[in-house]
Amino acid sequence: QRVRSESMVSGLRGVLVVLAATLPLASSFLPSSAPLSASMLGRASSLRSLSQVPRGVAATLRHAAFARPTAGTGRSMGASRLMCTVSKEVGSGLALAGGRLKVKEIQQGDESELLGKEVVVKGWVRTVRNQKAFSFIEINDGSTPKGIQVVAQAEIASYGEVEKLVTGSAVAVRGTVVESPAKGQKLEISAIEVELVGDCSGAEYPLQKKRHTLEFLRSIAHLRPRTNTIASVARVRSALAYATHEFFQNKGFFYVQTPIVTASDCEGAGELFRVTTLPTEIAKIPKTKEGETDFSKDFFGKPAYLTCSGQLSAETYASAMGDVYTFGPTFRAENSQTTKHLAEFWMIEPELAFCDLEGDMANAEAFVKYVVKHVLDTCPDDLAFFNQFYDKELLKRLDD
Repeated sequence: QRVRSESMVSGLRGVLVVLAATLPLASSFLPSSAPLSASMLGRASSLRSLSQVPRGVAATLRHAAFARPTAGTGRSMGASRLMCTVSKEVGSGLALAGGRLKVKEIQQGDESELLGKEVVVKGWVRTVRNQKAFSFIEINDGSTPKGIQVVAQAEIASYGEVEKLVTGSAVAVRGTVVESPAKGQKLEISAIEVELVGDCSGAEYPLQKKRHTLEFLRSIAHLRPRTNTIASVARVRSALAYATHEFFQNKGFFYVQTPIVTASDCEGAGELFRVTTLPTEIAKIPKTKEGETDFSKDFFGKPAYLTCSGQLSAETYASAMGDVYTFGPTFRAENSQTTKHLAEFWMIEPELAFCDLEGDMANAEAFVKYVVKHVLDTCPDDLAFFNQFYDKELLKRLDD
């Protein structure tokens, strides 16, 4: 008997469809002919000195960061889109200092152990407010939707770095964890040292402290993981994937990696994307005597496709190894423009040997309960964000 993925995730259908639909690959929105540019590297480049990569690569990155506008666009593929560049040669400063504490660890940690502790936090500036005697900096490092507030007094030696900070800057802070008098947060950091790791053009940086539409975020695919929506989707998907493997491994299942490129059309599950190395020019496509495409001249010698299911491969392994599961990318080429049809998604397909329908159903129900509980336990802030802005009944439905 087989457990179909559709029945296994029916209880999570609404959540998973939203999560999958809002996270298409960033590469889908980058021009295939675009040259190597710092914009494609995102903000990760701000955390590594160009002096620490091979000279040839460093030279390419420096060139890309100050590239001229691409013909026909009037826009630079480099600095104007990157908006965050390495501000200095990073040596033994805070940017590469050990002992980093994630914002999530501070916010969810034991206050009695954290208060008065000196910590190093690294991330990106959400907001900065400069006063005469001090500055408020909100830093987010991607570990949680909420950032942490850093208070930098004007008398610290590195206050000149603070004055350079704008939204989007990459920053490293060493400071002491203290109680926060501000509403909505228990702890904050009193800065001892601040280092600007990657500066940013505040005038051109497209993400501001407001809600952006998903359509707009698709136009800045290299920056959208910094938004709460996309980052929360990524964290929840990561937790779901971890829980999926944990559930099946604890049940004694074996994880089988099935082919992504295949000649099989699994039970005619849907339209397939063809994989071919044949010429794109119609006149050069080899033909048979009957006038049809001669796939014997193709790479595999026969028609090949992106897989629409790993089920057939999993069945053969289940017939030899017992209980197995696949969990990987699948593709469907139906030309449907609805939120319920995806061209690419990850599918879970368990195959159980010596099992009847009752056993299948029990396994499916246990799986759904397990992954939902795991996400409720590990991603409470992300689910609260979804509940507030996308689905007011989400938490109630998952708790039930």
